[in-house]
Amino acid sequence: MTTEMIIQILMAALGSLGFSLLYRLRPEHLPLATVGGAFVWGIYLLGLNLTENIFAACMMASIFCTLYSEVLAKFQKTPATVMLIPSIIPLIPGSALYYTMSYLVQRDLSQAWYYARLTFQYALAIALGISLVWTIWAVLFQRKNQPRDN
Repeated sequence: MTTEMIIQILMAALGSLGFSLLYRLRPEHLPLATVGGAFVWGIYLLGLNLTENIFAACMMASIFCTLYSEVLAKFQKTPATVMLIPSIIPLIPGSALYYTMSYLVQRDLSQAWYYARLTFQYALAIALGISLVWTIWAVLFQRKNQPRDN
């Protein structure tokens, strides 16, 4: 692990902490949301090193984040989104979206198209990762709570 990766992971943790503070997350949830952001970015970097594919790396991190949130929700007796939203913040494609808009304003359509596709890949990977885990989680854990027909 390089120094640059460690700095990125620390900044991801700080970003998650800042977002948690901004949206007034309960103090007992702050450390878990902060660690979640660091783990998510670490998984993203690991996935990027293994696959060299932004979509796959982002989806792996999104799946991890959702699982992390669901497990903590059970232990903390809180909705999963309390951990999911601050922890997934590092994956949000802010720079790609910024460059998309910047190149559109400059009328450089080839660069705008490149960054728009990149933004879409990030957004789709995040959405698919969350949806996949939530679907499987619902099938595995919420089916037990339903009454049986005799």
